[in-house]
Amino acid sequence: ILVGAGPGDPELLTLKAVRALQSADVVLYDDLVSPGVLDFARREAEKVDVGKRGYRASPGQPTITAKLVELARAGKTVVRLKGGDPSIFGRATEEIEALQAAGLEVDVIPGVTAASGAAASLRASLPERDLARRVQFVTAHGRDGALPEDMDWSALADPGATTVVYMGVRTMRELTRKLARAGLDPATPAILVDRATWPDERRISATLETIADATEQSRPVGPCLLILGATLSGPAGRIRA
Repeated sequence: ILVGAGPGDPELLTLKAVRALQSADVVLYDDLVSPGVLDFARREAEKVDVGKRGYRASPGQPTITAKLVELARAGKTVVRLKGGDPSIFGRATEEIEALQAAGLEVDVIPGVTAASGAAASLRASLPERDLARRVQFVTAHGRDGALPEDMDWSALADPGATTVVYMGVRTMRELTRKLARAGLDPATPAILVDRATWPDERRISATLETIADATEQSRPVGPCLLILGATLSGPAGRIRA
């Protein structure tokens, strides 16, 4: 069972996620899952940290997938606990396909994605009438850790959209420069949410032009989410770190 753990706050777990955790024999959990979420797992369940940590030694995706198949074939009820929502930059497809290829049954339980958790903390609507007609989620972290080269810069620079950037701290300066060159106003409101919904959540409020400098000065610990758009010009945009 692939389960979304949400962005951090354990109380954002769905009832279905809690029931899955309480039925698990083994829980394979990501590095971004808060300890409080694991408290909902059955006491006898084996808990295995398989977090993939950027720029540090950690289990590779093939190792994690093989472990899932091995445990499920052994008759275990296995919960693969992923931060946020498994279907939003969670690499769920690789694990689902491998399990199905092995003839194993797979369920997916969605979770609150970080964008929703951050918006709630900010008291902000991501789409907003007259300001943003759509919301777009994008990752600024490619397979090699660099900013992906095939991004649609004209779409990302649309002033009528709210853009939510996952995994964008290391590439933020290049990202914001390219957005400005693509035509996005340098004065566009920008907020970096560090550890959204965690007790130590921080918000760094700036503009497209200044957010990279503000982030470097604040030294966020992550996970972080960058939100760009005119919808932040209201109360959310006045929040400071």
